[in-house]
Amino acid sequence: MKTNIYEYAKGEETNFLADKVRVGDNWEFNFRDHVQLIFHLKNGIFYTGENNWLRSFKNIIEPLIDLANWTEDIEVKDIVFYIENQTGRVLSFLLKKYHDEVFVKEHDIDEYIDEIAESDNSYGLVLTQKTNTARPEVLQLNQIAFGDQTDLMGGPLGFKHHFTPDKLRQMASAGWGKVENGANISIEDLITLASNEKEPDGIPQTKTNRVSGKSIEVYVIRGNLPEHYLKDNDNMEDWYNQLHIIAYYIGENKNEEGVTLYRKKEKEGNIAVHSSKPVHGRAIGRGVGESLLHPQVWTNFLEIHKMNLLEAGSKIPLVTDDAEYSNKNQIQDMENLEITVVGEGKSIKQVPTAAPANIQLFSGSINEWFAHAQLTASAQDPLLGVEQVSGTTFRGQERTVAQGRGPHDRKRGKRAKFIEWTYRNWMIPDMVKEITKGKEFLATLTSDELQWVSEQLATNYAAKTNVEHVLNGEEIEPKEILKQDFLLKFAKKGNNHLIKILKDDFKNVEIKIGINVAGKQKDLANLSDKVLSIFQFAFSNPQAFRQSMQNPALAKAFEDILEFSGMNQSDFASLVKQAPQPQVEGEQQQGASPKQELELNAPAPKV
Repeated sequence: MKTNIYEYAKGEETNFLADKVRVGDNWEFNFRDHVQLIFHLKNGIFYTGENNWLRSFKNIIEPLIDLANWTEDIEVKDIVFYIENQTGRVLSFLLKKYHDEVFVKEHDIDEYIDEIAESDNSYGLVLTQKTNTARPEVLQLNQIAFGDQTDLMGGPLGFKHHFTPDKLRQMASAGWGKVENGANISIEDLITLASNEKEPDGIPQTKTNRVSGKSIEVYVIRGNLPEHYLKDNDNMEDWYNQLHIIAYYIGENKNEEGVTLYRKKEKEGNIAVHSSKPVHGRAIGRGVGESLLHPQVWTNFLEIHKMNLLEAGSKIPLVTDDAEYSNKNQIQDMENLEITVVGEGKSIKQVPTAAPANIQLFSGSINEWFAHAQLTASAQDPLLGVEQVSGTTFRGQERTVAQGRGPHDRKRGKRAKFIEWTYRNWMIPDMVKEITKGKEFLATLTSDELQWVSEQLATNYAAKTNVEHVLNGEEIEPKEILKQDFLLKFAKKGNNHLIKILKDDFKNVEIKIGINVAGKQKDLANLSDKVLSIFQFAFSNPQAFRQSMQNPALAKAFEDILEFSGMNQSDFASLVKQAPQPQVEGEQQQGASPKQELELNAPAPKV
């Protein structure tokens, strides 16, 4: 091991650049080369040789990756929260409300989901990290400075970033540059020492790029490391999870000097990886980009040679057995229909060049490679929008499209499970923190929504109270009395009381709540359709519908429809309530009022 973290990071980066790991008997792999190759080709740039636009490059990787991204797209509206336990549905309502109206807009979650698909389809790997904001960050794979090439999560991971001064100052809110967090330099001092040059991502120790402003090279290192790196002692035996944020600048002796902006112990679980098609024995899966490498390379090879044939065919070389002809005539300077003379018994004729049949052979081979690329990327003609042959029925084309989407749907489902994991473990806890802060979120709730929330909380309170009574061997109190008692207290204490209640109810909500992403976890729409058939008659008659809602079984089924469809139950609260019956003037009301009934039925006070 190196004597300090700065030498360790640079040494591991050099090894990561040069070392190859054996995946199979005849298969060696280098992470950095693999990523750079796909990065070049999908952007229409040759990985080796000249890039002077005089070599033909027919890009087939980019459009087929874009097709996969479009076919497998998951949108924010495909994310539904639900709780099957009726007493907890107020929590799912609040999460839905906050997620749809605040969270996705502030953190651009739709872009986050798109970045996951782009990385997975291009390179076969998604690497995300939890940040100090609610939205996780999808890391660019060419920013990886070093790691375990057989399993990225099997060893320390290093990422190289370039910060502008303003962006680096923003990291002060995360504790960078503070002595209490292990820093040995302040952010402002580091900015003063920074230069205006930076290395390209994924290409260390090469020609640097000169930029118009200052650039600070920062390494973020996560993983199990010896205690020596954290505490500057001699303990190289004890290893545990650490987070180091270090930077480099050019010192007075023109040597690269390392400094620390942050170092502390870190809990595991702040990095997550996903691949729709993992490959055993290497750190990166097999994406659409890799599956198209052979078609792309050979298409370019054939295109270059076809263009050479076309260039040769565009020339018209001549041959003659008249040795004096070229001295007397300059054909390239002749006018159209100009007459020339050839010596007696001599001739002049065109030299055969590229035959059209040869060019067609190259064109046919290029088409064959593209057909192979379509098969590999599951990009059949109907998915590309190509018009089908005459006679194809609409149903036949529909089945062809559905069959072609099969591999895409499978990858989309795997990605949906990963997105669910990031929501459950990272984003929902952050959403709960924002909800329970209170005032800003509650401002987005209408008065009807607040009333529905309070009624649901009152129901929960009544149920919990009676459960406690049963456990303590006490008598059960009437549900309505408990609810009214809660609502009276709630009205007096206002929104602050609501937040206090929510803090308790939201404990471990990420475990209790269901997250349905793109219909992968549960076919909620189909379930809702089945339950909806119960109400076909009721919907045609609103009065009958209200009466049916007095039946607890039907009322619960209707709540299931709303919950599983991702709709807000509060929007239908007034629809469910029984319409008040008009009272004839002077008519005596028979029987006791509901309030009187509750008082009469209430248990006698204990002495």
